[in-house]
Amino acid sequence: MTGATPLQRPLQLRGGRHGVLLLHGLSSGPQELQFLARGLHRAGYSVQVPVIPGYSFGGSGQVLGDHTQWAEQALSAFDALRERCDSVAVGGLCIGAVLALRVAALRSSQVSAVLALSTTLHYDGWATPWTRRLLPLAAWVPGAGRIGVRESAPYGVKDERLQAWIAGQMRDAGNSDAGAAVLRVRDLLAARRLIADLRRRLPDISAPTLLLHARDDDAASPRSAFEVARRVRSRRVECVLYGDSYHMLSIDREKAQVLAAMTDFLGRVAAAESEGPAPRGLGHLISLTGLSQRANPP
Repeated sequence: MTGATPLQRPLQLRGGRHGVLLLHGLSSGPQELQFLARGLHRAGYSVQVPVIPGYSFGGSGQVLGDHTQWAEQALSAFDALRERCDSVAVGGLCIGAVLALRVAALRSSQVSAVLALSTTLHYDGWATPWTRRLLPLAAWVPGAGRIGVRESAPYGVKDERLQAWIAGQMRDAGNSDAGAAVLRVRDLLAARRLIADLRRRLPDISAPTLLLHARDDDAASPRSAFEVARRVRSRRVECVLYGDSYHMLSIDREKAQVLAAMTDFLGRVAAAESEGPAPRGLGHLISLTGLSQRANPP
């Protein structure tokens, strides 16, 4: 794990002819997805984790602070990677998963698969402060967008040693492997608008979709993943719930299992392409860390 830096750099790992675009969470950077990106690269994929001005940490002086601009940057990153690869899967963490799903909705015929981690359509995790429910009101209060909301323990991770490491990063650099120490209200409002935009587009998603979520996610309960699973029109939808992690699946205790699930899913999707599409109503899987059962999402 690397230390946080004031200005994040995009992560570009050239590999084979099949690519994976990964999108980090709001006010964070590629470092939070580095373990997964390098694991996918070792598996033979070309992997890119871009930096989006105004969305990534360190972009407070940039002009791209609106959700439509974030979304256009994500689309541009996908299109650029698609030009170099025979196929491209798109994935992300938290609001990065929302961006990834939106790309899949707008590029439905080109996205080979979706890898959505800790998808956040609802801020309803057990550690979410009650004041988050007042966020919509901030849009009507002059100057409220400049207010900062400070992150606090557990910082999206269950591992206590990692919590201490993240707290030190936030204290020393203002940023960490789990994101920024302070989130701006204006960015949280933009994220809400992005979520609302995605909700309208969920039925446009047809690519095979893998939803990975912590059962005890402290920021967003599995309700968000289940909503996506119900509303996309993908014939292959799999949802895996983890029992020993919180929101930051990419760095928490089960990150190796998360990576294995991603590579396994991509491999099975590629193998299934020659077999034709699966019948609708099949291929929905809910797994509870060691216990798997076929079922439709709740």
